[in-house]
Formats: sequence, C-alpha cells, structure tokens
Amino acid sequence: MTAADTPTAAIARLEGALARRGETVTIRRYTAATGTPRPKTDVAGIKAHVRAVRADELVGSITQNDSKVIMSPTGISALLPLRKGDKVLVADAEKNVEFASHIRVQDVLVRIELTVTG
Repeated sequence: MTAADTPTAAIARLEGALARRGETVTIRRYTAATGTPRPKTDVAGIKAHVRAVRADELVGSITQNDSKVIMSPTGISALLPLRKGDKVLVADAEKNVEFASHIRVQDVLVRIELTVTG
C-alpha cells in the first residue's frame, strides 16, 4: 500500500475536487416532530457535488427529478451517520434524504453519497 491508498489520501482527493467544482450545501436534522419553529440541527458550509440521478440509479420511488449528493465526512461528525429523513439544503431548497451510503476505506469513513428527493 502506498500513501495514495490511505483513507486520509482518499478524503483529501475528494475534498480537493469538491473545493474546485462543488457547491455549498447545508445538512439538516430535525430534532423533534413538531414545534414552532421546529427544532433542528444544521451543519452549514459543506461542499458537495450535486447532480441528477442517472438512468441506472432509478429504483423504487427514485425518479429523474431526484438528485445524488456526494460529500466528504469532514465537518459533519455531529450528524453522522446520515440517514433517511435527514435533509440537504441545495440552493435554499430543502431535499429529503432517501438513501445514504457511507463509503469506507480500511474501516474509515471517506465519502458519503446521498440520494435525495424534492
């Protein structure tokens, strides 16, 4: 194994790409079912790659109007693991997390891929 194969290197490569081409999103988790305003925890300023789902990703209730959000785990430890029901604010639009994939290298979380609707 080389230094390029380490979890740290994988995270650094992802974060470099997101810094160059990503957009800023906010991760949100509501902490109660009701309330005015409804209690929540936000983690703002997260760089992510947001794109439409591809044809091969259309399964179950996922449609062409939904999106894939790819991000680094850096900076969002307070909300990990991300799960169905969490929210992602993309261009001020709140999207619902339907699927969350936590990708690990050598047992270290290096990448998060979300399928979001809305």
